[in-house]
Amino acid sequence: MSLRLLPKLILALFLLWCGGCGSSVDDLYASYNKQFRSYENRIKKDPANYDLKMEFAKFCYLFKNYDKTKELLKGEERPQAKILLAKAYTQLKEYDYAIEAFEQVEDSLTDPEARYLYARVLEAKNLYPRAIEVYGAVGAPYRERAQKRLRAIKTKIEIETPSHISALTNEASDFLQEISDEAAIILSVEEEMEITEQNTSISTLYVVEKVLSERGKSLAEVEIGYDSTYERVELEYARSITQQGKMVYAGKENIRDVTKYLNFPLYSNAKAFIISMPSVDVGTVIEYKLKIYSSKLVNKDDFSILYRLREQYPIYKASFALKVPTQRKVNYKFFNQEYSNNIDLHPKVTEDATTTLYSWHFKKVKPIIPEENMPPYSYINPAILISSFDNWDEVYSWWHALYKDKLTLSEETKRFLKELIQGTASNDEKAKKIYEFCAKNIRYVAVEYGRSGYEPHQAEEVYVNRYGDCKDQATLLVAMLREAGLDAYPVLIPTRDAYAIEEGFPSLNFNHAIAVVRLNGNFIFMDPTSNTTSFKDLPLSDQDRDTLVFLEDGYKILKTPVGKNNKIFYTMDIAIDEQENASIKRNVRTQGAYSSYQRWYLKYTHPATIKEDIENKMVLISPFSKLIDYKIENVDNFDLSPTLEYLFTTEKFLNPAKDLRIIPVLNEIDINHSLIAKEKREFPIDFSGLFTKVAQISIVLPLDLRIRYLPDDVDVSTDWFDFTVSYKIEAGTLNFSQQFLIKKRFVEVEEYDEFREALKNVCYLLREEAILEKVQ
Repeated sequence: MSLRLLPKLILALFLLWCGGCGSSVDDLYASYNKQFRSYENRIKKDPANYDLKMEFAKFCYLFKNYDKTKELLKGEERPQAKILLAKAYTQLKEYDYAIEAFEQVEDSLTDPEARYLYARVLEAKNLYPRAIEVYGAVGAPYRERAQKRLRAIKTKIEIETPSHISALTNEASDFLQEISDEAAIILSVEEEMEITEQNTSISTLYVVEKVLSERGKSLAEVEIGYDSTYERVELEYARSITQQGKMVYAGKENIRDVTKYLNFPLYSNAKAFIISMPSVDVGTVIEYKLKIYSSKLVNKDDFSILYRLREQYPIYKASFALKVPTQRKVNYKFFNQEYSNNIDLHPKVTEDATTTLYSWHFKKVKPIIPEENMPPYSYINPAILISSFDNWDEVYSWWHALYKDKLTLSEETKRFLKELIQGTASNDEKAKKIYEFCAKNIRYVAVEYGRSGYEPHQAEEVYVNRYGDCKDQATLLVAMLREAGLDAYPVLIPTRDAYAIEEGFPSLNFNHAIAVVRLNGNFIFMDPTSNTTSFKDLPLSDQDRDTLVFLEDGYKILKTPVGKNNKIFYTMDIAIDEQENASIKRNVRTQGAYSSYQRWYLKYTHPATIKEDIENKMVLISPFSKLIDYKIENVDNFDLSPTLEYLFTTEKFLNPAKDLRIIPVLNEIDINHSLIAKEKREFPIDFSGLFTKVAQISIVLPLDLRIRYLPDDVDVSTDWFDFTVSYKIEAGTLNFSQQFLIKKRFVEVEEYDEFREALKNVCYLLREEAILEKVQ
């Protein structure tokens, strides 16, 4: 804005503000306020006076009263008013409104400040090509600022490869030959965390990677998650070094700093700092260094860190260092050392007068190559857990203080709750009603515990919004249960994807929050984030896990139960006519964890997809099948098993063998053959739980066919599973049943050969067929 456009009175006041008369700050404020009140009085008398309104708005803008500028100019349609309004929006960081206003007057922008601010808005909205164009048109006195922004946005190219990169690549040459089948390699990853005397932390991450094949190009997208409430990310540099030796630096146009959960304002602090590395191709080296500053530790005093050893890609060398004040006590423990390939996980500890340094150095770390039915990484990836907590009471006191004031409900919500449980005959029924309301009606925002902070929102806020992350849903559930007169408590849990907690090692190794209610002296765990899981059941990921239960007067470490009623029941009624066509009714019913999966599938899968899946299964049973009808039952009723039933017909159901007919193999229990595809395994087989598959098949034969050969009954029992098949013929109807019962969750690596032979035998026996012949 040019000063010569201002009225003389404003110019005089501006000079006064700048200290031209040597007046005190109080005098300056007094002069400003006097002029401000004068404008307001004049506007009240003549509110339609556009020139007066513009004069007042310019005055307010000059003295950084952007809110008043906005108030004065909202609704004005003249270009100069729109421009000044857009500038005020920009200064207030209201970029959505600013870009709308700027785009309406884009052709009228001659003011260098307006152009500069318009470009800043475009940059904030990640519209970098347009921002570059507008910055390029900015004149004095904003040209220098605009050029600085251009340099920050654009990628920068240098010609010479840094010597340390060449040296690192040469040093790793032998290892590169060893891992020639890999998509990429992490040449070096250096991590350091410093805990300061002020109980803040500074984390440094330096990474050098090389892309070895097309699959490895995924490394070009670097994402750093953080909590913007207390953390900030500072990028020192990020660059790609091409095979030709060019260094291409990531500019602002390659970087995003975004909210991860745009549709859920409660979690706007969960941010992702994303770098899209430029010029990445096969052979490119990616190098970046950044720091994460945290203004407070988790409970202001303590920290808990988990360092995982192995990654998706091989690592040539890695290091981790933790620097703490000397008086700090640090505890550490190790997980899954048997999968470390003899790498020592113990730190080197050095001390000086003020700090203690724990440092780890690793070389030639193998990647984790996925295997069929492999356990979660928390069971197989070596890791170091570091914690400064002395006891679980410290963890309890910290989180109890975070949630205890969040359990209040409004009178309106209490009235709703009273209506919800009206007529319930027992505490069990009350708890069930409340759990089902929270599970079915509060949308789950899948934010891992701690990723958007540790403090839950008010229970009432979650109820009103009808959405929440795990800790918020658990808080609402506990608040409602307590209001209903039940003993309920929040629970922190490391699911199977997280490393387990241990009674003797206090830490914050949790990634989820659930709830527990005490009924008849028993603790009943509930996970309201699983909106298809019945009351008193748990998702498999929550089962058999040690948890921290937050009682009113202290904590308990309790283990969640293992579900043993996980069953799938298949029934198939087949009627074959004299033309050997068949009418088939198939029914699928579930219990336990399978009911949760089945309910979710039937509830959230598009009907067209369900129908297509049915037709695909029909074709596996018989290739000439045609669907007649299907029905779905009990999806929303947690008291009953969800059921899928369908009716179809098929031509020429029986397989021909000259004058004989063969009943097709009906492998309803669906043994997974890929479990035993590998000769050797590095990791155990994980069935995820104990379960049973049961199939009952009835085949009504036509009058002109009879049984020529019926397989013998089968009964196979191993340490890991039981398998039975039985056959029975009655009055022209063949009935046979199949059952597969998993007795152990894991098949350990040393057991794999024996298990493989046993399952091969089962797969072979399932191929045995019943043979029919014509009645003479």
